[in-house]
Amino acid sequence: MKLLLCSDVHANPYALMKVLEAEHWDMSIFMGDIVDYGPLPSETIDLVRDNFDLVVQGNHDSAAGLGIDCGCGQENHELSVYTREKVTAPRISREDRSYLASLPQNLHKEIDNVKIYMSHGSPADNLYGYMYPWSITPDALKNALGRPEDDAIFMVGHTHYQFSLHYNGRIIVNPGSIGQPRDSLPDPSYSMLETDTLTITHKRVRYDRERLRAQIKQSMDDSDMLQRNLKLFRLV
Repeated sequence: MKLLLCSDVHANPYALMKVLEAEHWDMSIFMGDIVDYGPLPSETIDLVRDNFDLVVQGNHDSAAGLGIDCGCGQENHELSVYTREKVTAPRISREDRSYLASLPQNLHKEIDNVKIYMSHGSPADNLYGYMYPWSITPDALKNALGRPEDDAIFMVGHTHYQFSLHYNGRIIVNPGSIGQPRDSLPDPSYSMLETDTLTITHKRVRYDRERLRAQIKQSMDDSDMLQRNLKLFRLV
């Protein structure tokens, strides 16, 4: 089977639409953070809900759905709160909030005889844990009770950093970020996994960035927050 792996779209439906147009898949998996920062949260929720077979909750989905803090790093926390209060909350419906709040924080599945563990952050901390390729430790692969998770392919997001590697006999893959990549390349990133060969292919797409820029400018009144957000989306 061919699996489409995506994460961290952050209310940027234009980038996600390009990925969906570019690929064919047997099953689609989304590792969280549908909303916040970007200007079109409801439209993005619809795209994810309609096109992905499996979806786990990200820290921004939890925050918007449940009305709690996102637990972001200090660098982007103020911007996150601003966009959630001024952009996300006014533009999503009660049904949208219920959908975000209802998403599971992790999923264990066996797909085509391949065991897969999905979470936004890490097994040890589903919403807020960070797994970068240079900082993974055995503790990150333990569950919240401190027990090692069963051998599986671990699919995560949260860092906006695309990678795949073998660690302690396990495969860990992060498709990066569809809506707001923060690694060395500005184009939206995602990954494809072939279950019969366990081949992982990392991909990028291009989309109409000017359209996104115009929507962000229209959605934000605070000039300082606007410039910070445009910079985070790599639009300046």
